[in-house]
Amino acid sequence: MYKKIFLSTLLFYLSLNYPTNLFAEIRSKILQNLNNSETLKFDFEQTSLNSFERGICYIKRPHFLKCSYNDKRKKEIIVNKRTLVVLHYNKLRYSYPLSKSYFLEILDKKKFYELAYKSTLESDNESIKMKYLDEKKGSIIIYFNNKNYELQGWEINDLTNNKTILKIKNLHKNEKIDNKIFFIPLPE
Repeated sequence: MYKKIFLSTLLFYLSLNYPTNLFAEIRSKILQNLNNSETLKFDFEQTSLNSFERGICYIKRPHFLKCSYNDKRKKEIIVNKRTLVVLHYNKLRYSYPLSKSYFLEILDKKKFYELAYKSTLESDNESIKMKYLDEKKGSIIIYFNNKNYELQGWEINDLTNNKTILKIKNLHKNEKIDNKIFFIPLPE
């Protein structure tokens, strides 16, 4: 009788820790997968402020990102170390402090590890969602494939409640990317 009660109690407490252990393993696999990625190149679809845009992005860790949009303004977003700029027609349109965006966390492995361990994880049949809230930046949800742990995109809700959803297509890892593409033209 006592054996049955003990085993039932033990199984109950082990089942309480199962999701925690499972998410710890998933988090570890996500981090290992991204740790093995020095460069990423992908097509994207982005929805924000009632607009739909497409383009291609290049990421070279830990400091560089360039997203070129397929639009008539030839919009580009470039992150070069500590600077984030938006260009139209190859001319500077906006410049932002990188510290006010989530690009530092996405680009820098150490900062991504910190974000990953502070995040909550959720999983469904399609993806793993890593959710994080920063009172100075807003919230971010980073999506990963639940089978191979590849990055699928992100959703950012900024402090003014503007939502940007970026979906990744045709992901290529560790291809050679020339640093010249991350050059920011001088303002005229």
